[in-house]
Amino acid sequence: MSGVLEAVASLLLIAMVLKIILAALLGGLYEWRSWRLLVRLGRRVLGRPETEAPPTRPIEQIAADVRRISVRYHQDGMRFAQYEGRRQAYDRVLAEAADTLDIPHLVGVLPPGAELDRERLRVETLLVDAGVLPHAA
Repeated sequence: MSGVLEAVASLLLIAMVLKIILAALLGGLYEWRSWRLLVRLGRRVLGRPETEAPPTRPIEQIAADVRRISVRYHQDGMRFAQYEGRRQAYDRVLAEAADTLDIPHLVGVLPPGAELDRERLRVETLLVDAGVLPHAA
């Protein structure tokens, strides 16, 4: 039974491909679709120009954000929602600073907990050594 279904599917596929080819050759396809198809094929054959990596923010701006968010993150007496929002923002800016300085890190990978806290402390120490943070936060 599956052999029959495969044969029917193959015949339908061949018929569809032939119909599209004949429509393209005889002008049955709309002009704009044919033109777009040719443009897409040309791009695939010629290859697209290499796109540059998106520029990163200047390290000075990232460092200012790290310092600003670090002060807010290390405050006491916050509600959980505030703490969690500031933790996520601080983790993002720490990861951005570490990426800019080519410091390997797992800040965006680890789930919240003691392991992430240790990784955050390690990255903070490395950023202090790099001069991004003025002192250990």
